[in-house]
Amino acid sequence: MDDIVRTTVSAGADVLYIGYPKAASVFVGKFLTGHPEVSTDHQQIAPLLLPGSNTEFAPADRELCRGRVHISRDESVAESLCIIGDGSKWARYCYVPGAWDQVKREILVDPGEAASRLRDGHPHAKVLMIIREQADWLNSAYKYTLNELPAGQRSFAEYCATPYGAVLLQAGYFDQTIRAYVDVFGASQVCVLRYEDIEGAPDRFAAQLCAFVGISERMLPRQRENESHAQVARLLRLFPAAGRLPRSVKDAIKPHVARFLPGARGVLLSAHEIAMLRSMYAVSNERTEKLLEQLSPTTRRSR
Repeated sequence: MDDIVRTTVSAGADVLYIGYPKAASVFVGKFLTGHPEVSTDHQQIAPLLLPGSNTEFAPADRELCRGRVHISRDESVAESLCIIGDGSKWARYCYVPGAWDQVKREILVDPGEAASRLRDGHPHAKVLMIIREQADWLNSAYKYTLNELPAGQRSFAEYCATPYGAVLLQAGYFDQTIRAYVDVFGASQVCVLRYEDIEGAPDRFAAQLCAFVGISERMLPRQRENESHAQVARLLRLFPAAGRLPRSVKDAIKPHVARFLPGARGVLLSAHEIAMLRSMYAVSNERTEKLLEQLSPTTRRSR
């Protein structure tokens, strides 16, 4: 059996872990990478969303895939951002408030199109998503990219007015993305887990994840990974000039900022902004709950 290479090498990955960003993707990715029955790659899916993409699956190390479940992870794919024109314009303007007109002809934000492109490259794959309550998720995404915004234009409203902010707001309608992948891959091939269960129900989360991937169950580590740079993000909001500091300086002061801005996981959004987001996604969340009932029993949330 040692000379038999898994069909993943020629027919695509076994599992596509497509997102969402800022929903413990690094933590879960490290958990899967550390599992002895799994091989992984990172950021090899998103090229399928570029013009003229090559859909052939080519892992860097074919030996690594031998006899293991192969998982391709790219947490940004669930944003459904397909580049159809000049990708350099997206890179230039994505964090500029009010710059949608500069990029609207260069991109397509379409879960169905993204799902179809992924299926072309990985026709037999399962699809894994982890969703996070939208206000909490957008708060984390906002903190993470705050220093990418122009100085003096770093409010949440201005973040939402950037092309990237607009894409994330659209991606927060989880039912649309889940529906697209169910339609393209089939309900039995799609798993949607919840970020909140990592802390609230870790044993259930691990059991559902491992059952869907098809590997032996292991407990989740208790140490979280890649928490948002919340302290520095809050400092940048209060003192925009700090954004011009060299990265090395910002990294050095990060451990000390908490003395002045306590609460590493502090919320930057106002109560009004949180209420607005929850109202905006309320109907979508009702549809999401109904969709999840159609998925495999391993992906349903216990009540």
